[in-house]
Amino acid sequence: MMGLLDLRTPPGEPTNYPLAWQRDGATVVAGLVRAGQVEVARQLAVYFAENDFFGGFGAEGDAPGQGLRVMEDVAVRVGDPGFDARLWPHARRKVELILRMASTDRPIRMPYVGPIVPINQKRDDLDLVCEPAKDGRIVGRMDFGRPVSYVTGISYRGLVSAAALARRLKHDEESRRWLDAADRLRQAWLRAPQWGEDRTYISGLWPTWAAAPIKEEFGDRLGARSDPARYLPWTYFGAAVAHQWLPLGRPERAWESLGWFWDHQTSPGLYTWWEGDGEENTFHLWEGIRGWVKPPHITPHYWTAGEILALQVEMLAYVDESGPEPVLVIGGGIPSPWVDRAMSARGLPTSLGVVDWSWKDRRMEVHVSGSKPAIRLGPSFVAATR
Repeated sequence: MMGLLDLRTPPGEPTNYPLAWQRDGATVVAGLVRAGQVEVARQLAVYFAENDFFGGFGAEGDAPGQGLRVMEDVAVRVGDPGFDARLWPHARRKVELILRMASTDRPIRMPYVGPIVPINQKRDDLDLVCEPAKDGRIVGRMDFGRPVSYVTGISYRGLVSAAALARRLKHDEESRRWLDAADRLRQAWLRAPQWGEDRTYISGLWPTWAAAPIKEEFGDRLGARSDPARYLPWTYFGAAVAHQWLPLGRPERAWESLGWFWDHQTSPGLYTWWEGDGEENTFHLWEGIRGWVKPPHITPHYWTAGEILALQVEMLAYVDESGPEPVLVIGGGIPSPWVDRAMSARGLPTSLGVVDWSWKDRRMEVHVSGSKPAIRLGPSFVAATR
């Protein structure tokens, strides 16, 4: 929260990143809203709703999906019909963008807002959102590459998010149509996942759930890619991979990664991490004021912080969306030795309601405000738990 720019979400330390960036900001908001900063997240979500493309590389292909993901992530926890109604016209516009991207036979170019990283300002592809679609998948531009699985998966998540908003507002026809379109995107993703692309592994289950039908295969392939050091200097990739182990029912693997991050802080005890070798994507604003003659990296980096925060909260309670109906999972990240002691958690905002739970005398008591979801306990609790 210290790094916010008014109501915008920079990727990292604001003197290096004096702008909002959609992809990084989506994870910042995901962490904040799960950690109970719902009102802050509500204010931040408006910028994502009102602006379709923003960030230091221009109009990127994952932007509409990221925007819809943020809007629903926040709106479902705010629980205000008036806020839903405010988001509605923006949701429809972003959905139409995704549908165009998924079926286009020519490149799509769109305007964007905000500054561009100086070294890239003269590029001629800053407004290029995507190339022609291929086999139902979105060939979107991201980081000046074409990570088709990532862009298609995030777009799938965006359509599912928009359909949930439509359902709450009683726009049932749009909800059904958008879910059908989402299913087509997921099927296209499943036909040809980019197993050689790192971005596939940072998004397969969290936050998209695109890989849910092939959960076991995804987990098997993920095993060789779980070491956070593999992704350096991009710490947020390793943090996102760690989150995948939670819905895979392997909390011990998530703990291994968390331990690595806690042991490799840029400022020990302050839980800050880094990006890049040197001043990545610099705007040349801090050389004269920071007192660091040759910075080795950007720090703090908020995409990483958002990933770690969201994972830690969801280890207490998260919603499993891998099946036909959502299931509230309690204590999915609790280690087995903890089960021998009393525990409790309070005020956890989930998409199924605010969750309180208490574990005592081998009995789990769960209170959920707003709904009566199916509930499952994490793998450290025995099946016969009351």
